[in-house]
Amino acid sequence: MYLIANIIVCVCALAGCNYGGIKFFRPKQALYAQMITLSLGCIAFGRMFNIVRLLTDGNLTDHFQLGFLGMIGSLMFFFSANFSAVDTHLDNGAKEFSKYRLIPLAAPGLFAVLYIVLFLLSDVSALWKIQGGVLTLFAMASSYYHLKHLIFPDAAFGIVKFLKPYNLLALIYTASIFAECVAMSRSNEVLTLVCCCITGLVTAAIIPTVVRGIAKWKT
Repeated sequence: MYLIANIIVCVCALAGCNYGGIKFFRPKQALYAQMITLSLGCIAFGRMFNIVRLLTDGNLTDHFQLGFLGMIGSLMFFFSANFSAVDTHLDNGAKEFSKYRLIPLAAPGLFAVLYIVLFLLSDVSALWKIQGGVLTLFAMASSYYHLKHLIFPDAAFGIVKFLKPYNLLALIYTASIFAECVAMSRSNEVLTLVCCCITGLVTAAIIPTVVRGIAKWKT
């Protein structure tokens, strides 16, 4: 099931990355969209490593896998896209926006609590406590801005309101790979497959959603 699960995500991420490369890696295209495309590239390459590992050794749960870095890389690019390419233009630090900075703390707070309960205090190996902790840190950073941009009143910058569907998908992706990490730490193949199916659907939908959002913003 691990092989099937990773193939599903890899194929969907590759399709999204190729589509994003065609649409956004041209002159005068949004850096935001390019970073999101690179995020899907990280997902695809990470899953490729997992697939090769499964075909040559058949084990993903007992040792550190390079494919795990694909998850981390994807969250880094999601974070960078929202933080550096959008949020600096969206939020000028005014007091009237204070609640929109505080409410999104719920997302990283939830990931932190889930890590403590499901990894730190549970009977999983030290490897998964460390991997789960690293993933949680990046999930916390990424999810904060996804939730912030879902609720932020975008009157001046414009594009964020059209990219709310993308931020929702990215938030679901973050939750899905966290759940997959939990499932793998317990060698639960069924839950891993379910999480990967969700992840695959989301990654396949991300670039078309961004394309539509940017098109609406420009019209």
